[in-house]
Amino acid sequence: MNNPAVVHVRDLAAGYGAREVFRDVSFELHAGRALGVLGPSGAGKTTLLRILVGLIRPTAGQVRIDGMSPRLAVTRVPVGYFAGEATLPGAVRASRWGSLGTGAVITAERRRIRTLSRGTRQLLGLRTVFGRQSLRVLVLDEPWEGLDPDAERWLSTMVETKRDRGAAVILSSHRLHDLAGVCDAYLFLVKGRGTLMHAQQISSVGPVTAAMLTRAFDTLRGGSACYRAAC
Repeated sequence: MNNPAVVHVRDLAAGYGAREVFRDVSFELHAGRALGVLGPSGAGKTTLLRILVGLIRPTAGQVRIDGMSPRLAVTRVPVGYFAGEATLPGAVRASRWGSLGTGAVITAERRRIRTLSRGTRQLLGLRTVFGRQSLRVLVLDEPWEGLDPDAERWLSTMVETKRDRGAAVILSSHRLHDLAGVCDAYLFLVKGRGTLMHAQQISSVGPVTAAMLTRAFDTLRGGSACYRAAC
């Protein structure tokens, strides 16, 4: 592609104390593309996404969003981030939270967020993020958690809509079927390393299925070479 990448990650490593979470993670993500981050529990999916939006610092490597560090980028670039219903402020009324940052009425629900069901809290957070216009980057950590089937379909449609409107979208999930067919590329965090595979590498004909992702994941757990490319 001739246009520069929106998100640029090179030789990223993360750890907590003496424990290394991952290393040698590299990828580029362009506008209008979606990247799925997959891996078993503890592989570092949440850590990676938190690094991308500047909430924590990596132990090595570099992240740039439109050429800026994440902490600077989130103040200058329209970046949307949601990491689950548990991160919402429980004491705030749902209607108030839904209007923050957009001015639009996301919900008329006046109860405090902590009194809502888990799925309702999750959907409130997602609808608030998606309510922001002209997002340059959208980062969602396990967004399908707690949603019913109708809300799951809505989420998949909204992800595709934001991507098609030019956002660079990064999603994580430990459930392979959530990301199947939704993303243009997949980053597998396995054995402390990141392996990037384009959708076309996984399926040369038709959309990527959950079974295909499972086979790719199992192959990587058995050992294979890493791919580094732009998506």
